[in-house]
Amino acid sequence: MSAQFNLLHFFGRKFKELGEELSRQLVSKYFWRDLLVVFAGVLIYTVGFSFLIYPQRVTTGGLMGISNIITIITGVPVDVPYNLINITLLVIAFLFLDKNFFIKTLIGIGLLAVIVPIATRYVIPDPSNEAYWHLMVLKDQPLLALILGSMMTGLGLGFVFSVNGSTGGTDVIVALISRYRNMSFSRLYVATDSTVVLFSFIANVYLADIKIDPLVAFDKIVMSFIQVVLLGITMDWYTSGNRQSIQFLIFSQKYKEINDAITSRLHRGCTILEATGGYTGQPQKVLLVVVRKQQSVAISRVIEEIDPKAFVSQGAVKGVYGEGFESLKSLK
Repeated sequence: MSAQFNLLHFFGRKFKELGEELSRQLVSKYFWRDLLVVFAGVLIYTVGFSFLIYPQRVTTGGLMGISNIITIITGVPVDVPYNLINITLLVIAFLFLDKNFFIKTLIGIGLLAVIVPIATRYVIPDPSNEAYWHLMVLKDQPLLALILGSMMTGLGLGFVFSVNGSTGGTDVIVALISRYRNMSFSRLYVATDSTVVLFSFIANVYLADIKIDPLVAFDKIVMSFIQVVLLGITMDWYTSGNRQSIQFLIFSQKYKEINDAITSRLHRGCTILEATGGYTGQPQKVLLVVVRKQQSVAISRVIEEIDPKAFVSQGAVKGVYGEGFESLKSLK
C-alpha cells in the first residue's frame, strides 16, 4: 500500500509540475514564437528526409534511422515504428526530464507524427515498386540528394534545439544519459548514430525483403556516414556551437527570486557571491550561473521576467568540468 501511495504521489507531483510549467509557457510572450520555430524546423527536417534521403535507402542516425531499418526489413511504413518508439520515449521524458523540454518535445513529436507520414507516403506510396514512386527529388544524383537532405535535416534540428526542444527519439535518450552521466552530447550522438548506420548494412544485405548487393550496400553505408557528419556540422553551425558553456554574472535586488526560478524551473545551480559596490560602498549579492549554451536564452528570459532592470554580464566559457558538464577525466 505504501509503495502504491508513493507511486501515485510521484505521478501526481509530475503532472502538477507539468501543469505549472504549461501555465507559465502559455502566457509567455516567447512561447508562440518558439512554437513557430519548432514548426519551421520540423517542416525543413521533413522535406530533407522524405524527399531527399528516405527514397535513396540511406539510413540516417537516431530514431528515424532505426525506424528506416525496420521499414527495410518488414516493409512497414516508417511512421509506424517511429511513433510507437517515440511514445515510449515521451513517457520517459515526462518522468525524468525538464518539463519545458518535455512540452516542446511533445509539440515536435506531434508535428512529426502528422507531417512525416503524409510526406513519405506521398513520395513513395509503395516502397516495393519503384514505378509508383513520386516526387523523388534528384533520383539520378543520390550524392547531391544526400548532401542537400543532410543539410536540411541538420538545419531543421538546429531550429528545434535552439528553443530548448527536440523531435523526440534518441534526443530523449541522449538528454537522459547526459543528465545522469558526465558524457557530452556529441559523443553520445556519434555512438548512437554510428551503431544505427552499421546495422543498416546488415539490414540492407541480409534482412531486407528487397536485398541489396554487398558492394552497393557498402556504398550506402559510406553515404550514411556522410549524412551523419553533414547533419551534425549543419546543426552545430546553426546553433553556433552548442557545446560551449555560458557564464552569467547577475546583479539584481531580486536575486532570491531569480535564484529560485533558475534552480526550480531550469534545474541549474546558482552561486550567490558577496560583493561591495565600488562607488556606493554598499554590500550586494551577485548570482553566478554557468549553463550550456542552448540554455542561455532561457536564463535571459527568466532574468527579464523577474527583474528587467537587472545588470547582467554574459561570457563564453571555453571549458566547464564537473557535475552536469564534462567529466574531469577529459582534462587528463
